[in-house]
Amino acid sequence: MAKEKYDAVWQPDMLDRFPMNPNVMVRDLDKERLDLLLTYVAETGRSESLSAFISGIVDRHPKYLRVKELFETFEAYRRIGQAIYEQWREGNVETIYDLACGHGLLGILLAWRFPTLRVVCVDRERRPAFDHYLEIVREQAMPMENVEYIERDFNDVDLGPRSYVICIHACNEGTRDALEMAGAANACFAAMPCCIRDRLYLRRINHLDDDARYTAAVGVIAGRYGAYKITAIDQRITNRNLIILGAPAPAS
Repeated sequence: MAKEKYDAVWQPDMLDRFPMNPNVMVRDLDKERLDLLLTYVAETGRSESLSAFISGIVDRHPKYLRVKELFETFEAYRRIGQAIYEQWREGNVETIYDLACGHGLLGILLAWRFPTLRVVCVDRERRPAFDHYLEIVREQAMPMENVEYIERDFNDVDLGPRSYVICIHACNEGTRDALEMAGAANACFAAMPCCIRDRLYLRRINHLDDDARYTAAVGVIAGRYGAYKITAIDQRITNRNLIILGAPAPAS
């Protein structure tokens, strides 16, 4: 899809104007901050269509959109979307799997950006938010026939060839299991680890504060699963902000 050009309005310091309490809904913002948030969405996605999509959710289904989740999802979308694009150009991606997808907004955004790729959102329970998001985006003349939802433990999903595995904030064994699946399928992956319990990857990480312990643990995970890059979203959004990117080793 063609991207529109913008004279940027959004600046990183504007993030401080928004509450990151996980209980604050987008509908609770005053008009000035809501308008600024929609500007952020348009500039991040480089499309007014995405701004209209979010505005439609706020108007019709306001109880399903939180400020923190929106920023977290769009920042992940920006970084992971670029990684997917790079791997797609190398011929490594046909299907995107968003494992433990929760509300499914990230999967819908990726299906919108990559209409020729299949996007599979997987979680144990299909949340109403997913269908409300899909309803709004389809009303904007986007058929979104390339996205689907599977209600299942993601460990029971079979990954096909040229898969891209995404796992955002799956706790403890969730990230490990997703990366094991990606490795077994020789798939690309993007993971943003959340809780990392001792003995999952190392016996223990001692004498570090929480942020340092998290950073060290993510480094261990990246090394174990052969990541080629670690990137991050803004720590003001979440302190579990590191994203690990991996891809199949090139054939010798």
